[in-house]
Order: sequence, then structure tokens, then C-alpha cells
Amino acid sequence: MMDEKGQIAVDFLLGISLFLIALTFTVQFIPGMFMSGSAGESSLDYTAYRTATVLAEDTGWWGNNTDSGTDWEGAHPADIKRIGLAVDDEPDSKLTNSPNILSKAKIERFMLIDEKNLTEMLGLYNNIDGSHFSYGYSISIRQDGLPFEINGTPIVRGNTAPDDQEIAKITRVVLVETGRAAVLQGSDLTDEFTSEGIIVNGPCEDNVTIQIRNLNGTSPSFLNATLDNTTILTQPSDFTITKKNIWTSSAHSGSIDIDDIICLDFDHNLFSLNKSYRLDLTFSNVTLDPGPPFVSYNNRSTPLYEPAYLIVEVW
Repeated sequence: MMDEKGQIAVDFLLGISLFLIALTFTVQFIPGMFMSGSAGESSLDYTAYRTATVLAEDTGWWGNNTDSGTDWEGAHPADIKRIGLAVDDEPDSKLTNSPNILSKAKIERFMLIDEKNLTEMLGLYNNIDGSHFSYGYSISIRQDGLPFEINGTPIVRGNTAPDDQEIAKITRVVLVETGRAAVLQGSDLTDEFTSEGIIVNGPCEDNVTIQIRNLNGTSPSFLNATLDNTTILTQPSDFTITKKNIWTSSAHSGSIDIDDIICLDFDHNLFSLNKSYRLDLTFSNVTLDPGPPFVSYNNRSTPLYEPAYLIVEVW
């Protein structure tokens, strides 16, 4: 006998139930993905993350009625639209292929921006019930727990984070451009009167940094540096010298091991005139090829980067 009563199939009931559950989840979850943050801890987290990301991954840019570009740190400080510290690959594109590699020139200009413009352009503020207030913040670049210094200036903006407030903190690993350096092999060095002659064309805005690896000789050591065959330079007022290997960096004293890299950093004020300087580095127990011609520092120098941490705290 045929049963004419209406029935709902179990498969259909199960399917429609799963669909309604998925729809409910979507309606509740999707709007939160696009919220720009609200007052409270979530807003602090969002602001700290956004600030660190923009500084580390964005070049920043400037613009006016006629032109724009990413070289905001140069001749356009009054036209800054966004602050970013990443190095410029193509100044006209507003993009970078080198996120987390920070420009020395941009960091230096970043330290000069007045407080009001800095908080406005980085979005370090919130609006609640029509009231505008600025967040407390600290932005710093640190290395070995200490503020990173560029030309003697510690890279720290903002205030010390309080102990009695909720704080959102983001840390990014970055490479910081500290200047330029000529990286030389022992085989690049040439000898005249037992000294290595390096030609430096002034004027120099940054310190003259020379790194030498694979020195030829048995137990080599550095003796002194002379400028233009007349002035014997002194440490640490004129230059500093350290030696590095894979694991450590230390002040140079005594002999140089085969894995050591000798790092000499000369004060840029020594090369302040528009002329060519001759910098002689004197070693002992080093075998140098006969010379000249000598190495040109300006032709061999490339940007020098050091690892550090970009730390953003917001409260």
C-alpha cells in the first residue's frame, strides 16, 4: 500500500543543516576580517603590526600636484605622504624588491620628522566616540639589546613603555644600511714601501670603511695607518679597527688569524676636501704584490648592512 504522507529525506536534512551552519559562521566571521581595529587591546595589536610592517616593508613616498616618488628623505621633506624605511629599488614605482632592508638616509630623515607629523602619518592614533587621541609608542632599532646608532645617533623614537598598561609589541628582523664599505681580499693589496695604498676621492659624507680578508702571510698583524704620506692616524679619534670572524667581533690586538676579517673605520672628516687622498695601511708579516696602481676606495665600495631588530611598542 502506497504511503502518501510527505517526508524529508535524511540526506537533504543533513545537507541543509551543514549549509546553515556554514552560512552562520560566514556571516559572523567575515566582517571581522575587514575591521580596521577598535579601541582596546585588539586595536593596539593591529596598530603595532601595521606600523612595523609599513616601516620595514614600504619605501614611503612623497607627492605634490606635479610629481611623486619614493625618495621622500631627499629634497621633498615637506611633501611626505607616507613614511617607510625600506631601500628604494625603483624610486618612481613606490615599490621595493628588498623588504626588511632599511635605508640609512631614510632612517636619518625619520629621526628628524616632528612628533605630530610622525604620529599622523604612521596612524599612531585612534578615534573613539568622536574623540581623537594619540597612542603612546616606542619605535627603535636595536642590536645586542642596545639602541642601534647611525653617525652617533641612537635610533629611538617615542617614550619608554610603562609597566602598568597593556602593551602591544612587534619585533622584525632587519638589515640596516650603515654606510659603505670596500671589501678587499689580500690578493687585492699592492705594496709600496711595505704599505698598502688606497686612493679615496673626497669629500666623503660617510665614514670610510675598509674590510680586508684573507691576508697573505704567516701571523700577519696591522701596524698603523698614514694619510698622504705625512700624517700617522691615531685610534680611536681618527679610526677604529676591529676583527671579525664567523662568530665574534672584537677589538684588534696582536696577530690576525686566517679566518679573521679586519675592519677599519675612518672618520669621514679626514676626507672633507674635493681631492684625492692616499691612505696607507701598514702591516707586518704580510706578502703584498708590487704596486702601484692602488685600489680605488670609491670604485670598490658598496652599501654595508648589519643585522638588527626593528621594535614597535604601542600602548
